[in-house]
Amino acid sequence: MSTSAAHAHATCGHHHLVEFYETDAFLVETVSNFILPALRDGDAAIIVATAAHRHEFERALGEAGVDVARAAREDRYIALDARDVLARFMVDGHPDRTLFAETVGAVMDRASAGARAMRVYGEMVALLWDDDDVASALALEDLWNDFAGERAFALLCGYPMRSFDHEGSDAAFKRICEQHTQVIPSEPYSLLPDATERSRAIARMQQENVALQAEVLRLRVQQEVLGELAYVDSLTGLGNRRAFDLHLEREWALTLRDGIDSYVVVADLDRFKQFNDACGHATGDQVLRQFARALREAARSTDIVARIGGDEFGVLLVRCDERAAHSFMARLREAMSERAWPVAAQIDVSLGHASLQESTSPAKALNRADAAMYARKRSRYGS
Repeated sequence: MSTSAAHAHATCGHHHLVEFYETDAFLVETVSNFILPALRDGDAAIIVATAAHRHEFERALGEAGVDVARAAREDRYIALDARDVLARFMVDGHPDRTLFAETVGAVMDRASAGARAMRVYGEMVALLWDDDDVASALALEDLWNDFAGERAFALLCGYPMRSFDHEGSDAAFKRICEQHTQVIPSEPYSLLPDATERSRAIARMQQENVALQAEVLRLRVQQEVLGELAYVDSLTGLGNRRAFDLHLEREWALTLRDGIDSYVVVADLDRFKQFNDACGHATGDQVLRQFARALREAARSTDIVARIGGDEFGVLLVRCDERAAHSFMARLREAMSERAWPVAAQIDVSLGHASLQESTSPAKALNRADAAMYARKRSRYGS
């Protein structure tokens, strides 16, 4: 008899056991050794499992000397399909207490005839869990516990460990353990030969758990950083076009909802390409970073500043009127005049702005500001 089966044998009666298994071979050994004493003593066993598992259980029982066919004729061995039984008491996707009691009670009436003791193995809860219906699985475990107050039986539930391999399953796993009187761990632990080896295994698992938690935390931090970078322009540290479009859409919707206007400003550095080609990309990047700092200085803390193209920038002036937009543009030019630009740089900017409240969509507001900026550029430099 395996260690896990010995545990199950020692605790039967009114107990509700659960096993977490990694291989079907370990499950077959545990379940067959769990119900074998009942069948040998003339008592009854009820199996509610998949067809593949029922076949393997019966094979193992036959190899152990049990006349399964005779036990079935005597209603001492009742094997049922887990899906079929579930269908008898599930209502609107949830286990119905009354139908459950009627369904399971009828089977137990057959098995317990002549005051026979009963051992039950079920994996309906595991099927619900694999269907991502965790709530119903937990509810069914509670129904089994409630039913134990009316009938005398020992119950073993089986869950494959793979059902708990996703993040966030720890709370439900703990709840399952709490719903059972004894937990049979998976084979790497259960098959260890003595208490010393099991203690060492627990220590290793604790260390691995701590290391895994640290790795999960590191990956979460990394994911957050990558998420932020997806919305940040790496050269200037401002928001990028993706971030700007999201903010623009949000502010446009708020403007319509609240009736308070906001303005979008487009800023394009004049003749930047010629300067970049003449002085090199390193100097051009320096100019872009300097201009980004000037934009931050001119904007309010509530405004949104982003680099939306090569040398084109966008600013969302939140909750303001057109006078505030002109005031911002004046502050920007003042901030630019105070910058220490590269010696060869003759930096100027063309600006355009548009009201969100007067625009029929976020894209229309940006297009209007962009058109106004290019109109000013043409008036200064020609086509």
